[in-house]
Amino acid sequence: MAVLKMKNIRIAVAKSDLKKCVSFLQKAGVVEIKQTEQLEGFCKKDYLSQRLTFERSVSTASNALEILDKKAPEKKGMLSFLNGRTEIDEDTYYKMVSKSTSTIMYCYDIVSLDKQYSEEIAEIGRINIEIDELNGWRALDVPTGFKGTKHTACFIGSFAKDLTAGEIITLLQEKGYENTAEIEIVSSSKIQTNVFISCLKSDAEQLESALRKCGFNYVSSPNTNFSPIERINQLELRKAGLEADSQQILALIEKLAEFREEIEFFVDYYSSRAKRYELYGDLKQSENTAIIDGFIPEKYAGKISEAVEEKFAAAVEITEPKEDEEVPVALSNNSFTRPCESLVSMYSMPSKSDVDPTSPMAFFFYVFFGMMLSDAGYGLLIVLGCAIGLLKFNLEENWKNNLKLFLFCGISTCIWGVVFGGFFGDLIPQIASTYFDTKIVMPKLLDPISDALPLLILGISMGVVHIYYGMAMNFYNLCRQGKVLDAFFDVGLWFVTLTGAIISIVGAMGGYASVTPYGLYILGAGALGLVLTQGRKSKGAGKIIGGIASLYDITSYASDMLSYSRLMALGLATGVFAQVINQLGIGKGVGGIIKFVIIFVIGNAISFAMNALGAYVHTIRLQYVEFFGKFYEGGGKEFKPFNLKTKFFRLKK
Repeated sequence: MAVLKMKNIRIAVAKSDLKKCVSFLQKAGVVEIKQTEQLEGFCKKDYLSQRLTFERSVSTASNALEILDKKAPEKKGMLSFLNGRTEIDEDTYYKMVSKSTSTIMYCYDIVSLDKQYSEEIAEIGRINIEIDELNGWRALDVPTGFKGTKHTACFIGSFAKDLTAGEIITLLQEKGYENTAEIEIVSSSKIQTNVFISCLKSDAEQLESALRKCGFNYVSSPNTNFSPIERINQLELRKAGLEADSQQILALIEKLAEFREEIEFFVDYYSSRAKRYELYGDLKQSENTAIIDGFIPEKYAGKISEAVEEKFAAAVEITEPKEDEEVPVALSNNSFTRPCESLVSMYSMPSKSDVDPTSPMAFFFYVFFGMMLSDAGYGLLIVLGCAIGLLKFNLEENWKNNLKLFLFCGISTCIWGVVFGGFFGDLIPQIASTYFDTKIVMPKLLDPISDALPLLILGISMGVVHIYYGMAMNFYNLCRQGKVLDAFFDVGLWFVTLTGAIISIVGAMGGYASVTPYGLYILGAGALGLVLTQGRKSKGAGKIIGGIASLYDITSYASDMLSYSRLMALGLATGVFAQVINQLGIGKGVGGIIKFVIIFVIGNAISFAMNALGAYVHTIRLQYVEFFGKFYEGGGKEFKPFNLKTKFFRLKK
């Protein structure tokens, strides 16, 4: 377990090599850039316009990719999301860079075609609406905007209900129109009646007033040149042309989809360039020189400084961080413990005074998870799933570590399943007795159901070891900081006190009465030491009062140790749940077998999901609360190097 030691790095680089140097650092990905203090003759330069140019290009390319995803989606497998970014070498990288000018043109073409496609689809929608409106006027043989002849006036429109010609005449008469009018029903439905009404021109004003009072509405888009059927035919032709044109546009977009890979690379490449220009704007620069300040892990410092000075007109200075400087934290662990780094960072990165808790956490995390899930069948499913994922897919590092985390948890679950004799509960004995009339007893070291008390004792015992380990790490950490007396008084005496209490309890409850007095002596000695030392930072009587009050903390330790009873509880729950599923499902005959398969699959899917989630959550709780609470401070800032934060491609290192 290790926290990488950090160094300060300062690079003074000639302006002529600045862009190449920054590009090199970005690809190396081991330097976290920090702000440079004010230097005489140095100031920031404005690179905003260049950065915005790249960001606009990235926006256009991203828009083009979104269009391709909708109009010409890639065919991907159900688990393709597990595949990480495509790995390319440096030669391929520069070949793709050389295509960037033509690639952005493809992006503009895709965006333009999509805009044209959207406009034509919108126009087709408008045509459909107009055709729907005109369908009710198909029987009309004059344009919908027809107003009449030299001696007659015509009104073409509709009423918002189903009416007959007689009912319309009655309505008009009720509204005060007594003259002659000819009414023709063009079409009708339950909610609307389309009509053609004519009268003498001299009666037009009176008729129009009456119609308005009756709720008459004119045609929304009257046409004065063509009859409805003629207009519908025109619209249908226009619609057919637009549909054919839109299909051609889609075909062109699908053709341009062959450049998807180049566009994806363009997004990554121009995003990284935008980031570089953002950095340029933050650097202190003079007329001829730029200063780059940052943090670098010590193990990379020599190699990077040599490479920078060899490749560029630059001078590199590596120094120790100042005592009060906030230094970022990077963890370095082996392949067995590295998967748990994400759990540590999820809680908090180590502070300056902390040691890396990843290794001990990893061991206990795997063991506790396996004990809580405790079924070899479930463990085997986890192992197989994670192994297939690790072997078959090109995983990103975070996905790889997550699958490794659960792979080790699955292995632990298999081991505890063997200890408890559980393979999908009592599946094997149930099948043997029901279908083969054979009795099989699964070998087991501990039965969670019949040996619940020994299992509880085992869980609490493992909790004692876990808590003691946390206290030991606190003792080591205090000694490492030169606080040897604090380590002895604040941790060592609690070791003595708790050990004495445990010996006394075990002696009294386990029938070892002869050892109980020794436990009490040890307990008394530890308690006396705590009373005399825990109030040492207080004054006067506060020293004794503080010492006596500190003894109350023994209840906190007892509560923490009892928390590990969940190891027994969840392990027992998994076994019982699985056995109940088997008992509910098992049955003879074809019908019984079918019922058993259905209940077994559904029941165990629910059981697996619930118990695996419970094991994960409660294991994390034991680490964060009971374990970390004994020694871990946290609060460190995670190391975030300046690197190629790409979405689609990654460079081979």
